Amino acid sequence: MTFSVFASLSATAILAAATIPATAHAAIFKHGWDRVGNVMGMHGKFGSADALPSDEQLGFIAKTYSGMATIGCGCGKTKATMEDASVQAATKLKGMNADGIVGMYYRSDMALELAHCSTYSAEWNAHPEWWLKDDSGKYIEEHGKTHMMDFSNQECADFFSSVYLYVLNKKLPSGKPAVDYIYMDGAGCDKTEYQPGIGPTRSEAICTGKMNMISALQAKLNARGDGQNLILNGMDTVETAELFVPTGAAGAMFDHWSILQYLNRSDGTFIKDSVDQGFSLVQSKLLSNLTLQIKGWPGPIVRQRDIYPPNIPTPKGPAELQRVTAERFNSELALYLLVAEESFFWLYSWFWGWDDWVPGQPDSSVPANFFPESKCQLGAPKSQGARVGSTWTYTREFEYATVFVDLNNRTNSNVKFTGTC
Repeated sequence: MTFSVFASLSATAILAAATIPATAHAAIFKHGWDRVGNVMGMHGKFGSADALPSDEQLGFIAKTYSGMATIGCGCGKTKATMEDASVQAATKLKGMNADGIVGMYYRSDMALELAHCSTYSAEWNAHPEWWLKDDSGKYIEEHGKTHMMDFSNQECADFFSSVYLYVLNKKLPSGKPAVDYIYMDGAGCDKTEYQPGIGPTRSEAICTGKMNMISALQAKLNARGDGQNLILNGMDTVETAELFVPTGAAGAMFDHWSILQYLNRSDGTFIKDSVDQGFSLVQSKLLSNLTLQIKGWPGPIVRQRDIYPPNIPTPKGPAELQRVTAERFNSELALYLLVAEESFFWLYSWFWGWDDWVPGQPDSSVPANFFPESKCQLGAPKSQGARVGSTWTYTREFEYATVFVDLNNRTNSNVKFTGTC
């Protein structure tokens, strides 16, 4: 490793990763290096299960985010289910780009869509014994209305696996899967306090049940040999990496890459040691057999949604959001390319809405002409990223690009292209 030694990686975690049987490892997803666009992915839900996105919008995704696309949808007003609508959209995307990697977003803790517009809503609602309770026996309800899953109940865990398999079993006319992966939101857990009101004993049982479910489901997908996977959110810390890796799940998202806990909230400057440790974590041996989605963000976001520190005006409205995300594309790309590997995908946007990825809508936050530098030649990396002496600057060379990262000043970071754009 060329970055600082990341001492927080425990011997237990490294041993756990090293001792997973080879047969338990999934076939990780990989991208090409030809152009910047090859490393880019997207992650957005369209508004309603009632109405699929237009062919024009799906065509834009199939062409522009050729590396990886996570889609999903909210509930509609009809009996259309979120799973079937998502599979229909995925099938269309596959028809437009047969080689594209397409996944579906699904929550794993709170049963929001699951309770209201899922193929399995009736079954979920008929089994209140699967709904999570605190230690006093009171149901835990997210936002005061949405029940959560109790993964310590084996029947609940098996049910939830069957929901995922319903989607993953869907086939294209060619016989290949319509959906390549499920993006499992809320995959993490705290073994000491899973939710407020749940003590360490039950918390550990629920968390263990969830990890066992993930492990068993990924193993089942591996055995089928169709290259389908689970990608878990969100792995921003060593502790979560230690939790996720032993499951054998194929991938994870580094959700808060270079924002929130990696920034001084007062002025948006980097907490340099923390960012450096993040660089080391994603390039550590612990994570060497995973697909990583690295979420890129337009600048120093210190609070969600899209809030800058007090000393930097927060963009307001679609026009400003488009302008700022275009201006910061190059410097944010540098933060990704410094650590990029062929199994690391970059997802750059303001947030998670459909129109944060697709231009041309009244509230689109992505520029109308997308990002011109996405067409630039990149080429394979010539080496790993390297810290420059004892400074807080880093460099890396690609076949057609030079990367510079400066943790003293975010906008000093840049990518200089030497090929065609």
